[in-house]
Amino acid sequence: MKDDAATSKQPPACVVRQRKTAFIDILRTTPPKTVCPNFYILAHANGCAFSPRCSYCYLKGSLWHMDGDHVFSNVDQMVDEVSGWIAKDELESYVLNSGNLSDSLAFEGVRALMARLIELFRTEAEAKGRPHALLLVTKGGMKACRPLFDVAPCRNVLVSFSVNSRAAARDHEQGAAAVEDRLEAARQLKAAGWRVRMRIDPMILGYDYAWIIQEVRRLAPERVTLGTLRAEPALIRLDTEGLFDKLERPADPKGVARYPKADRIAVYRQGVDALKSVCPVALCEETQDMWLALGLDVDGKPCNCGA
Repeated sequence: MKDDAATSKQPPACVVRQRKTAFIDILRTTPPKTVCPNFYILAHANGCAFSPRCSYCYLKGSLWHMDGDHVFSNVDQMVDEVSGWIAKDELESYVLNSGNLSDSLAFEGVRALMARLIELFRTEAEAKGRPHALLLVTKGGMKACRPLFDVAPCRNVLVSFSVNSRAAARDHEQGAAAVEDRLEAARQLKAAGWRVRMRIDPMILGYDYAWIIQEVRRLAPERVTLGTLRAEPALIRLDTEGLFDKLERPADPKGVARYPKADRIAVYRQGVDALKSVCPVALCEETQDMWLALGLDVDGKPCNCGA
C-alpha cells in the first residue's frame, strides 16, 4: 500500500515524440483582468521532469489529459522555426518563453536542446543587433544549469529562477532543486555574465519570506517578479491537501481564485519595499489595482516575461 501511494504521486512516464503542430505561438492576456506584457511560447516539451510535481503546478490542471510528459524530438524543425521568428520585425513581443509549458531545463538529460538554441540566439540575434530574446525559466540548480555553464553567455538569453521560502519549497516543491541550490546557480551564472532574473512565486500564506527576499536582494538580479498562490478551477478540483482553501473563488466560474486583496498586498509589500531600490519589481498574473496599490509601473510592465 505504501508503494502504491508513493507511485501515485509521480507523473506518468516521459514520451519522446515529434511535434505535429507549430512550436511557437503568442500568449495574450486580457488587459482589464491582469497586467502582462504578452510573450511568445516555445513549446519544446509539455510537462515537467521534476518529480513529484509542485503541489500548485498548473500543468496538473491544464495537461491532465496527457499520457505522461511529452518531449519533442524534431529539433531541426524547431530550430528552423525559431530562426524564422528571430528574423521577423514588428512582433507583439520579442521574448520567446521556453518555460511556460515546461521547466526550460528539466528535459536536457532526455533531449539536449538549450545549448543549440543559445548558439542560435548568439549568431542570429546578438550578433545582428536583433531585440529577440530567449527566456529560460527553471526551478533547477547547478546540475540542471550545466548546459549554461558549458557555453559562453549570450546577451539575448535571459535566465530566470523561480524560488520560494525554504519551508514552502520543502512542503510544496519537493521534486525541484533545493532553494539554496537554485540561488547558487543564479549567483554563478550572474558572475559568469549571464542576464539573471528572479521570481518569488507563488508566495503562500503562513510562510516567512524574509530570508528569500534578502537573498534575492543580495543577488541583485536585473528584475524580480513576485506572485502569490492562485489557481484555476481545474487545478482546484485536483487539490487534496487543502492548499487552495484560503483562496477566494471569483465571480467568473472560469476565473482565477486568489487570496483576498488585503492578504496579497501584505505579502507583496515586504518584497516590494526590500527590492524596489535594487531592480525593477513586477507582479505575476496580477490585477491592475494591485500594481497601483503597491506603486508599481503598470505601463512599463517590467515583468519576468517581458523584454
